[in-house]
Amino acid sequence: MSDQPVQLHNHPTLLNKGVERLSFQAARKGDGVELRYDLIADLARLSLPETAGGERRDGLWEHTCFEAFFAIDGAPGYVEFNFAPNGDWAAYRFTTYREQEGHLDTVAPTIETQQTEDGLSVCVTLSELPADLKTGPIRLGPSAVIETRDGNKSYWALHHLANKPDFHLIENFKFSLD
Repeated sequence: MSDQPVQLHNHPTLLNKGVERLSFQAARKGDGVELRYDLIADLARLSLPETAGGERRDGLWEHTCFEAFFAIDGAPGYVEFNFAPNGDWAAYRFTTYREQEGHLDTVAPTIETQQTEDGLSVCVTLSELPADLKTGPIRLGPSAVIETRDGNKSYWALHHLANKPDFHLIENFKFSLD
């Protein structure tokens, strides 16, 4: 993992009920990458998946989920991964801003979620990145959607450059992974 976690920030125009802090770490591991999200929150106020997971599913971003966007410097395309706390996941390839090419053909990630005394820790191992992301520096956009039991959502990222949350803006991919 990276030496120091970075803090993700809630979009300033949206409520942040029950969440104190969200940090992120990442490191390359062979041809893949390890990601860690540490959520400091009142879990009783959050809406978390109650069913067993581990399946590939669309629409995870509509509820509590952790995300990672990967791009190569100077390339218009990028890859998006979604990870639900119950182990469900999704992966997509985009040719340019919000132009989805389709599902990314990839190995299922390993997602380990642990309740901590003050929140939740989600550790993700992507054992093999797509070929175009295996070498050279990667720009990464870590993010998350956190839903409360009353249906409100907060949107977390390193940077928010728009008036509404938009994790797909490549200018938000500020985490360097060498």
